[in-house]
This record gives sequence, C-alpha cells and structure tokens, in this order.
Amino acid sequence: MRTQQRTLAGPTGFDGVGLHTGNASTITFHPAPENYGIRFMRIDQPDSPEVPADVDLVTDISRGTTITSGSVSVHTVEHVLAALVGLEVDNCRVELTANEPPIGDGSALPYTEALMKVGFVDQATPRR
Repeated sequence: MRTQQRTLAGPTGFDGVGLHTGNASTITFHPAPENYGIRFMRIDQPDSPEVPADVDLVTDISRGTTITSGSVSVHTVEHVLAALVGLEVDNCRVELTANEPPIGDGSALPYTEALMKVGFVDQATPRR
C-alpha cells in the first residue's frame, strides 16, 4: 500500500460510446494537485461542472452507478473508478464529453491500459 498520494504523469484517454446511453464520448484523464481527489468534469456542459467521486453523491445504481452534483450527472462510473483505485491514483481530473464514459470492452481494462501508458507521479502529501 502506498503511503504518499499520487497522480498521473500526463493526460491520457480514448473515445467510444456509452454503454447505456449510446452517446459518443471521449474520456481524458488529467493529473491533479494533492488533495484534489477524483472528480469528473462534464466539458460538454456550460462552465464544465465537476462531479466529485463521492459515495454521498450516488443517485442511481440500476444498471450502473450514477453520481450527481446539482443538476449534472455522470452515469456508469464504476469501471473508471475501479481502474483509478486499483492503480492507487488519489488525484485525477476525469474530463468527459458526454454524460457517460466510453465503455470500451465492458471492464476496467481499457481505462487501466490508458492510465498505465502515461504513468504516475508520487506527490508529497500522505494518503488519507
């Protein structure tokens, strides 16, 4: 288990379609500062609102996990979060061009592969 927070060494991502919505979507993972956490940014919306990855923001679990902040939702976040948590990434801004990430092959693997390609940077702050 890592003792220091970490983020990505640079941006990475890919295009595809959302599993449940069928919407064309691009996901781009960006490095983030210490204590930022994991936040989804809907760049397809005015002012690019953020939806933090927080269990208290879960609004639906039918056919996938939806998180909502204000009037903005992100659907089917579980595979993205599995990849980030499995790789021990503490701080990451996840930009989306739609309301659902591209599904890839239906697992966390496409996200994991994209993240592994860019690599990681340890940060000075201890993990919580």
